[in-house]
Parts: sequence; C-alpha cells; structure tokens
Amino acid sequence: MTEKIKKFIEEFKKLENRETIKINLISETKTPLTSSNVAGWFYLPKTSTIPTTSKGEQLMYLAQINCEELPENSIYPSKGIMQFWIFGGDYNLGNDYTKPTSDSKKRVIYYPEIEEHFTEVELSEMYKPEEDKKEGELITPINDGAPFAMSFEKTSQWPLPNDFRFEEIFNEKLNEHIEETKAEEGFESYDIGEEESYDIIEDLDIPNHTQIGGYGHFTQEDPRMYDDFEDYTELLFQLDSEFGTDDYYILWGDCGVGNFFATKEQLRNLDFAECLYSWDCC
Repeated sequence: MTEKIKKFIEEFKKLENRETIKINLISETKTPLTSSNVAGWFYLPKTSTIPTTSKGEQLMYLAQINCEELPENSIYPSKGIMQFWIFGGDYNLGNDYTKPTSDSKKRVIYYPEIEEHFTEVELSEMYKPEEDKKEGELITPINDGAPFAMSFEKTSQWPLPNDFRFEEIFNEKLNEHIEETKAEEGFESYDIGEEESYDIIEDLDIPNHTQIGGYGHFTQEDPRMYDDFEDYTELLFQLDSEFGTDDYYILWGDCGVGNFFATKEQLRNLDFAECLYSWDCC
C-alpha cells in the first residue's frame, strides 16, 4: 500500500463518522426482566401478548435493549424498551428474502413505559415459540453461553466496506484527496493490485459488529442497495456471530450477522412496523 493511500485511509477513518453504540455481550449472566439482554427472559406488560406470525405461531425472543441503560445518545429514545423477535420454526429465522420488511415472521416492538408485567414463572408457562416440525426443536442462532447481558460503549464509526453507501462516499473522498485522477472506479483506478485492494478493505473493517447505530456490516450484500430499501438508513440493532473458548456462542448460518434497520421516519415516530430485517452468512 503506497504512503499516499495509507495517509488517505487514516483520514477517511475520521470522515463521515456516524454515532455508534458498541455492544459487548457477557455470557451466562441472568438479567432482570427489564434489563438489556440477548436470549434471556424478557419484559412483557400484562396488557400485551407474545408476538406471533401471520399464522398465529409464536415468535422467538432474540434481544431487548433498555434505553435507560444506554450512554447518552441521539439514536434511541431516552427511556423505554426495544425488543427484537424472529421466527425459530425454520432455518430462515424469519428472514423474508423477497420482502425483508415483512412482519410476517419478525417483529420490532418499542414499549415507551415500563408497566406492570408478567413474572418469569408466568412467562415460562406462556412462552412456547414455534419449533421446526422436521427437526422437533427451535432453530436459533444462539448456541451456548445464554443468556447474555449487555454492556455499552459510545463510539463512532466510519463507513464500513459492505455498507451500500460505501463506494460513493469512498470515491468522493478519494477524489478530494488525490486530485490527479478521478476515482470513477474507486481505488482500482490508481493501479492498486488485487492484494493491496483487499488490504484496504480489511483495514477499513472492524472486528466486532454487535452494535446500535453506525453503518451496517454484511457477509454477502447489503439489501439496502436496492431502491425499495435505500431509505432504511438507521441501524437499530446488529448482532454478530460470536465465538467462545470451545464453541460458538452465537452463529448466524456459517459465521454471519443479523441486523434490523429503520427509516428516519420510523425512528422519529418510534413505530417499527415493517422495518427491515436481514441476516446472511459466508
């Protein structure tokens, strides 16, 4: 990698940064019903029911975030609980590949206030998520170490290479930085070899993609690259695969990542019906 490109990469990391809340997962930690967690017990007010598919099958609880536990930020509301539910009855895990905004087998629910709610004993009697009929078990990305508590760290994030906006932002900044050639083809127009191009992409990636806000990470392609979904710019929650000492804790397919996106209007109205959910793997 040339010194000129190295210098540009370091400057690029300081540009177009988006507010981000990094999430660290703490395995095998039981949390209160109203606390942020993955695959633990969840808050359910007595005025609500466990969400179901369009066929009435119970969804599988994935995670919740108590907004009061977050560092001060402009992404989430200051109070209330955000929950994420997916389908555990087949290997698609609620992902609708033809319409990723469909709520048929996924749900994002925001509770603005914490009210009288069901106890863990009551939830254990009520919560019977749909299992895969062939396998006779729940299909889930959670393998070992559950439940997981969350700790949060406020940070910022430059555009990640798999985000649908990356190429346009990268090329624009590259043109500003290196004036003698227009970067219509990105860094490829600077006669950088394939190996060096890979080094640049690798340098701009980050190791942990479990977060709120920032830019999205994907192992295949960003579904927002299509016109119908380009307004889903706000990353509500992203849960990456995570490995323990002996085995994986969380695994989306073959080491993938799951994410939920909203439009600015959905986030402003705190109404997440038909937000965008997807997961992919290598």
